[in-house]
Amino acid sequence: MKPSEIRSKLLEQHAQIRALVAEARGAMDRPAGDRGASAEAGSLRQPGAQSAVMARLAQLLRTHNQEEERLLRDIVARVDAWGPARVEIMDEHHLREHAELYAALFGAEAVALDARRVDGVLDRLLEHMAAEERALYGEDVLRDDSVVIDATCS
Repeated sequence: MKPSEIRSKLLEQHAQIRALVAEARGAMDRPAGDRGASAEAGSLRQPGAQSAVMARLAQLLRTHNQEEERLLRDIVARVDAWGPARVEIMDEHHLREHAELYAALFGAEAVALDARRVDGVLDRLLEHMAAEERALYGEDVLRDDSVVIDATCS
């Protein structure tokens, strides 16, 4: 699989994850325009629907993370002078972050679902994906040609 195809595949998975995040937020009972900031906004409109979408989100996230790690490890290590730093991003911290996000999403079903807690987990997931897109999915990283642009580390 070419790097540009990997990028497209992983970005499509991120789009699917974002759609499930929106669906999960849609199942929360909040006043219009409120993202869970008020104390009254802590209940759920459809607890069963919320649990189902969180379970789907957790499964999709796990599948995506496994595929991401499998597809990116060798590419990011040799893409340019920043390759070792990108591998470091994917190693312990990145894997731990994946595990923590998965546990938080999966654990949301076991705990009385609180809209503020769920919102926090979903915000963290969106921030994590944005960081991945900046550090690992850019066209400067996942490129089909072998020309390295700006290979200096300074």
